[in-house]
Amino acid sequence: MQRYLDFSFERDKSLKDIVMLASHILESPVSLITLMDKDVQWIITNYGIEIDSMPRETSFCTHCILGDEVMVVADALEDDRFREAPLVKYAPNVRFYAGVPLKSNDGYNVGTLCVFDNKPKYPTAEQLTCLNALTQQVANTMALNMSMELLKESSSQIESQYAALRKIAYVQSHEVRAPLANALGVMGLIRDENYEAGKEYLQIMEKSLRQLDAKIHSIVRAANLLN
Repeated sequence: MQRYLDFSFERDKSLKDIVMLASHILESPVSLITLMDKDVQWIITNYGIEIDSMPRETSFCTHCILGDEVMVVADALEDDRFREAPLVKYAPNVRFYAGVPLKSNDGYNVGTLCVFDNKPKYPTAEQLTCLNALTQQVANTMALNMSMELLKESSSQIESQYAALRKIAYVQSHEVRAPLANALGVMGLIRDENYEAGKEYLQIMEKSLRQLDAKIHSIVRAANLLN
């Protein structure tokens, strides 16, 4: 749930188009896409009203997300759950509500697509079917937006790691090459003397190999820090 609240959908034109279509299909002046927080209902896209949040406790959508199907309140004044709600008693004097739970990819109800009117209304089955279909499009659009953003973040992270690895390789390559060259040089001298190496040669080779081992461990540690 929190990942939806942390993501901004405000600039998505397709979501704005969906709430506009929902209002026209249900012949209602107001439509919203909402996300539910612990105490607040956040409005991420609206049509017909300028509002960005409302208390969850008194919202219609709090009841809507408890189910899995479209919820219709034909006349809020005739419904014991809502007749005393501020949205009904005061402006905008809501009488009609229809909403569909908005599901996350992992199956949780995280918000709604809903419509309001200030007069009672009895929507047709076809209208409610369309509202269901639009809600699925909202869920698909939001999931796609979040996936694209995560992909961008992953691509950026991979590019940063790749750049860091190239830097490590550039910095360390000559440092690795030096002790390796020393060891190979000493090995050549030993070979020239028919592999009858003196202590001095072996000490030089040991030092070069220890330097090489240290550089390799340094590279491995730096690479692990990128994971």
